[in-house]
Amino acid sequence: MDKILNWSLAHQSGDEEAIKRVGDLDPKMLEQLFGGPDEPTLMKQAIMIINADAATLENKEIAFDNFEMLIENLDNANNIENMKLWPSIISQLSSNIAPSLRLYAASVIAIAVQNNPNAQEAFNKTDGLEKLINIASDDETSKDLLLKVLLALSSLIRNYEPGYRKFNELDGWKIITAIKNENLQDHKVKLRVLSVISSVLSTGLSAEKQVQLHEHKLIDYLVSILDKDGHSGCIDKALNIVSQLSGEGYQFTANEIADLAQGLENVQHLKETLSTDDYDAAKKIIG
Repeated sequence: MDKILNWSLAHQSGDEEAIKRVGDLDPKMLEQLFGGPDEPTLMKQAIMIINADAATLENKEIAFDNFEMLIENLDNANNIENMKLWPSIISQLSSNIAPSLRLYAASVIAIAVQNNPNAQEAFNKTDGLEKLINIASDDETSKDLLLKVLLALSSLIRNYEPGYRKFNELDGWKIITAIKNENLQDHKVKLRVLSVISSVLSTGLSAEKQVQLHEHKLIDYLVSILDKDGHSGCIDKALNIVSQLSGEGYQFTANEIADLAQGLENVQHLKETLSTDDYDAAKKIIG
């Protein structure tokens, strides 16, 4: 109250020095003083609008946009679980939901779980991961939604071993091997797929994980990106993963080494634009 009183007196006096000294009032303080809703309440209200059959699509989009901004705060992201809001968010991924709301749902998931072990654990208890994998592996998924879903998958798995284990149980690998999808020819999508692979490797390379990488022909996918006309950012990321695999002790087969040699030959003209360390690490593998 003293701060509010001093702020009022300073502005009434017109004293510039006094105004500068007291500074601006904290909006949260004013909300509490005048009875404005706190952020958890705003989150609940937003979800109520999103779930309401009578709400217009525009109002649902506005509510989702507000919710998305609120959960950029770590405490609010964790409150999704505390307030049991995950089921409502995940339900908005369903195919019968408006495309814009599906985008928002995927974006909210990605933001909430990114670098947030508590949210990763909470989300991993739901059926959300299975829905994300199914969307990402569906040829009919739009590029915009695919980008958001891949970001969510990458954020969930990174540095979170239980997330990877569930990803593996649900055959999440199919999003990597489904390269016939036209969307996967877009360099932005390729970068997101590569980010998912990087997230898979972020918790180390177990014997079981190495078997999965061989079975799902990961090296074939990485080599397919080493194209002479390929996007340099994608090529760099692919080589970084090859370097990471080598550092983790991945056992390259003779065929994989031969394919990698061909891939490096394809992109040799781009060497000056690529990461020297990753390129050299790949060269070392082929001898």
